[in-house]
Amino acid sequence: MKRPTLLSIATLLPVVMISAALWLLSPATAIFAVTHAADQAVLIASEEQTPTVNTAAILVQFDDRRSIVREVAFDAPISGLEALEASGLDVTIAETSFGPAVCAIEGVGCPADNCFCNPDQFWNYSFWDGEAWQSYPVGAASSVISQTGALEGWRWGTFGSTQTPPDRTLAAARALAWLRTQQDPETGGFGESFSSAVEVLMALGANHERPEAWRAMDGHRSLDAYLLPRARSFSLNNAAAAGKLAVAFAAADACRPARTVKPSFHYSETLGAYAADSGPNAWAILGAAAVSETIPASAVDTLKAQQQEDGGWEWQAGFGTDTNTTALAIQALVAAGEPADSPAIVQALAFLARAQQENAGFVYDPKTPEYGPDANSTAYVIQALLAAGEDPAGEPWTKNGATPFDFLLSLQLPDGSFEWQPETGANLLATAQAVPALLGSSHPIAVRELEFCADRRLRLLLQQQE
Repeated sequence: MKRPTLLSIATLLPVVMISAALWLLSPATAIFAVTHAADQAVLIASEEQTPTVNTAAILVQFDDRRSIVREVAFDAPISGLEALEASGLDVTIAETSFGPAVCAIEGVGCPADNCFCNPDQFWNYSFWDGEAWQSYPVGAASSVISQTGALEGWRWGTFGSTQTPPDRTLAAARALAWLRTQQDPETGGFGESFSSAVEVLMALGANHERPEAWRAMDGHRSLDAYLLPRARSFSLNNAAAAGKLAVAFAAADACRPARTVKPSFHYSETLGAYAADSGPNAWAILGAAAVSETIPASAVDTLKAQQQEDGGWEWQAGFGTDTNTTALAIQALVAAGEPADSPAIVQALAFLARAQQENAGFVYDPKTPEYGPDANSTAYVIQALLAAGEDPAGEPWTKNGATPFDFLLSLQLPDGSFEWQPETGANLLATAQAVPALLGSSHPIAVRELEFCADRRLRLLLQQQE
């Protein structure tokens, strides 16, 4: 990793930022290690070597809601900076007069030649002590992780920005680990349908993982190998399929197979929409936003016009309103530029509020609460709340001291999978759909132009030859 040297930062930052950066990143004479006794992390002086393989979790938070997680293995004490570099994440580091500084993680932050380009924001570094995130008294180059179970936190934001408690992010990591065990080693797919693999792709994309790295075991087919030959046929099925595929491929930065169509392929001038029904039209709008296609105003107007009197949307005419389609519609409208305080969004949020139960979970249909809340509906609603600028853990969405996140977490089994409802057993779709919600991602998870697979192969080949 290239680390340019910054000769002076005095001209780049106000004094308060210099002080903050020094406190967080500068080397110290004392060497500290993070160790865990029971569930509590303790900061202790240590130089002890650990002969066994240990693991630490690196939790990275990009803003007030979005997080990702990586596990790092080590057989000898390592610094927090070494752990971050070993995570496989894209990390930009610059050598400064006060030691190495983390400029950017996964493209969020500043370039190496101007590491403190934003005087108000930088990468805060902390550790979890079992009850709360605590700022390190030394920099990441001087902290030492010596025993298994350490939780390392990186949070982009102003000085002292609060990092989300790790339970949601670690639950997402366990869910992803379980999903890996469900991959078909022969095909690289999941479940019995291509749609299941697309759902998993969205889940791993929310954690900034790539499909080519997902395979049941070495030497077997990857998720990428399963998806690419089948993507074109799926995208041609209907607007919902093309939209969902675009959202998933953009989320995971997957390449676009030749002749795979984008949502615009399904747009109808006659209908003034991608599809006649709300659900497919919403997915197509989300897909168009994900791959940076222009979204026709008529498609947005059509979706808004299909909002029902109770504030919700129905997947198809005559089906009746439900939380899942309403959550998709909210995310689609926000992605298309609809203000979060518009009447359509406000009425939709009121619809969702009526679907919330006393345990903080959400039912599919608020008219039939006797069927009980479920993981899929709750995860979808969490994503819609995030898209609309709501805090799912905030007071308006808290019931009897529990939040929607708490209800969702209550459905996770010891093996990492999620149940659809209590006592129903592990469910692939519920597990995949829980992950983006737990990581704080709403749709579209990422926005990017999809690179054709042939172009990507050529680009990577040329890079290898340089």
